[in-house]
Amino acid sequence: MDSWWWLLRWCAGDMMWYVGVAMVVRRCLVPWALWLGRRVTCWCRYALPYSRPLQSWTPTCPCCDGVNFDGMEGRWAVVTGCTDGIGKEYALQLADRRINVALVSRNLDKLRAVAHEIRERHAGAVRTLVVAADFTSSGGTVPLDRTYDAVRRALDGLDVALLVNNAGLSYARPERLLDLPSCCSGTPTCGGVGDPCRDVIECNVLAAVAMCRIAMPLMDTDAADGQRDRDRPDVDDELKPSNRGRGGVVINVSSISAHLPCPLLTVYGATKAFVEKFSIELAAEYDGGADGKHGTARSPRIAVRCLAPGYVATKMSGIRPGTTGNVGWTPVPGPATYARHSLRSLGCHCGCGRIARRGHGIGHRRDETGWLANAAAAVLDSPSSPFSIGRPGIGTTGYTAHTLTVMAMNVARWAVGDAYVSRAVCRMMCRNRDRMARRHAKAAKDAVRAVPEQRDR
Repeated sequence: MDSWWWLLRWCAGDMMWYVGVAMVVRRCLVPWALWLGRRVTCWCRYALPYSRPLQSWTPTCPCCDGVNFDGMEGRWAVVTGCTDGIGKEYALQLADRRINVALVSRNLDKLRAVAHEIRERHAGAVRTLVVAADFTSSGGTVPLDRTYDAVRRALDGLDVALLVNNAGLSYARPERLLDLPSCCSGTPTCGGVGDPCRDVIECNVLAAVAMCRIAMPLMDTDAADGQRDRDRPDVDDELKPSNRGRGGVVINVSSISAHLPCPLLTVYGATKAFVEKFSIELAAEYDGGADGKHGTARSPRIAVRCLAPGYVATKMSGIRPGTTGNVGWTPVPGPATYARHSLRSLGCHCGCGRIARRGHGIGHRRDETGWLANAAAAVLDSPSSPFSIGRPGIGTTGYTAHTLTVMAMNVARWAVGDAYVSRAVCRMMCRNRDRMARRHAKAAKDAVRAVPEQRDR
């Protein structure tokens, strides 16, 4: 009996060892081997002097699934929430790639200022389209359905290659759910302030879904036969015929709060988790189609990517841009730094892009951050990398420091448990809330004191 018990324990121990080895091989070695093998093969192909680019344009690279931004030149990118912060930098940097930009945001004056800046930087070589739209019920003067109809009419006929769903809204400051204002009408009896929960849901969830339904049909040639850019006097007609209507890319901007605990930002974190899930299912439907075919003449491929940035020095985060540098490794980057890194992380990291540029006589793009940052973006930030945050091939933080932050937090959650980490984050958020409240109270007191001084003068 003892011998049988010893044999059973020995077999169980060996089985657990083999199971552990199999898990390591399956979760680590196999993805890394496939990832490295595809890139080595592609770079060897680039080394051949007679390598030819693909005959037809595709939204993403067939080797690394990187977004083919070079092939979008002359087509249109629709960017929402583009008057400040990350969205504005996306508009400027996409224009630097000779992509026409349709600017969608709520402040018409700021939209015109961004459009003027783009025209000044490129001397009219890049076209812009300004669309004023407020995606919240409390902030807009018209119902949301009429707002989306106006956006649809404004974008009708554009040859859209890229949609950047960047419009987002959060609380004025971190707060518990029941401590938020409960007014749902935005009437003067409520101080003219709408329900913040409703506004966050409308801007972060409904706007992302509505803009996908508006812009994605414009990525298909059959969506509006004969009614493309040639019928619009404000649109450049010099487009690449081979690229027109050949699919496109949707970039949904989520948040790192979709992956990490975010108490006191409950509704905001939940809406960003929705954006992440929405992107995954949208990719299953259109990035290859339900039948598994990667785009046909009748149904062009539409690739979907999801960015989950951490803290960025923007107006919404409340972090002053002067407190962070513009280098690639700072934990809290500025908007320009994050936009540049995220576009690079979503782009092509293999030799296909260089082969295409070489085939068309285009010189290599020089990245001012250097080869180390490019390698880090390919290994840590590319959606196809085994290290990527979120669903492989779809999600990423777009920034190396943010990726490392998520990795460190996941290790802490594994070591001490989710409950402990959530409570620790809640205490930190409460301190931040109290600090912001004291700052606002001090600013209000200083403003009250300044009024009598001005009267005395």
